[in-house]
Amino acid sequence: MKRLYTIAIVLLLTVSYASAQRASDRCWHLDKIQFLQHRQDFWRTHRLYSAAARPLSEITGGFYNLTEAQYGFGLKEIDAPFAEYYAGITNTLGWRFGSGIALGGGIGYYQYNGGYDIPIFGDVRWYLGRQRVKFFLMGTGGFMANFKNFKDLSRVFVNPGAGLTVPIAKNLHLSFAAGMLTQWDRNIFEDGPGYRDSFINMKLGILYLK
Repeated sequence: MKRLYTIAIVLLLTVSYASAQRASDRCWHLDKIQFLQHRQDFWRTHRLYSAAARPLSEITGGFYNLTEAQYGFGLKEIDAPFAEYYAGITNTLGWRFGSGIALGGGIGYYQYNGGYDIPIFGDVRWYLGRQRVKFFLMGTGGFMANFKNFKDLSRVFVNPGAGLTVPIAKNLHLSFAAGMLTQWDRNIFEDGPGYRDSFINMKLGILYLK
């Protein structure tokens, strides 16, 4: 009789241990599944900018706004006013046609050694490829107005160049560009003598795509 009791007690303990182990295994698996779900929910709501950003190749057209800080240093004769360097900021509004061509116009402020100018310009850019970091060619040109001495200090300019755009958020891209800005005295359209100044310039901007 004692032997039967002993066997029954051993069986009961064995069954209880196995049941507890299976229950703990189920709890561990449930905890693991819940942890994975929480982690997925977290990354869905806390995406990195680079993951949420849309490359330009996915944007088929629409409004854009480009704000650029610029700096240029003069070439050749730099002792004259408005020839040694310039620093400034511009803002361009325009429209993208598909994922390639973008046309816009803008206004800005340039501070030179010796004075300032207000550039009023048109801008065209051609974006190449379908990769996230896109290469582009640009051409900017227009009129620089100086309201202290409009006749003598106003001029015309062109600024070809090239650059890259890098997506940083859903509708935002960093824009890097470099080129050559050349400006002419307004007298080039008249019979009198004029002058020309050239700058190697660099641009760092924020491109917003609607």
